[in-house]
Amino acid sequence: MQTGPRTAEGKAASSMNAMSHGLTSKMVVLPGEDPAQFQFLRRALLKEHDPVTPTEKLLVEEMAQAHWRLERVRRRQDEAFESVKLDTQLLALLHRYATGYERAFFKSLETLKKLQRERLAKPKQPFVSQKAEREALFKMMDAITAPPGPPLDLENVEDIAAPGAA
Repeated sequence: MQTGPRTAEGKAASSMNAMSHGLTSKMVVLPGEDPAQFQFLRRALLKEHDPVTPTEKLLVEEMAQAHWRLERVRRRQDEAFESVKLDTQLLALLHRYATGYERAFFKSLETLKKLQRERLAKPKQPFVSQKAEREALFKMMDAITAPPGPPLDLENVEDIAAPGAA
């Protein structure tokens, strides 16, 4: 009776048994791919887009993962065209995944740019009703056009009360 692999290496190897193309893998970087290249891509996108908020950082991560997976699909497409017999079902599957990864990349990019524009935009003026604006304008016009007060009698300065005096 077999109970499966017992060592860590055996378990790691058997976890990859069902992987045929890696297009639906939860792992971003598959065995045989260079993790340093993925990290280089991530850092380049982070540097280029300079995310500030956690949401912006998540969107850049999604872009990196989508692009990495898209490149995997493109490599598989190249391999499919190099084979002796052209597998049209595999090419259709690869095309579907490529379209999805491209869409994910550009949707994340579009959302990131929108969030960054909103964050960097000047704050909007608060809402002021037209009625309040009109009242403020009339009050200002009244102050400007009001007739002047009585002329000051400079000869009898004592008659002019100092502010606050009673």
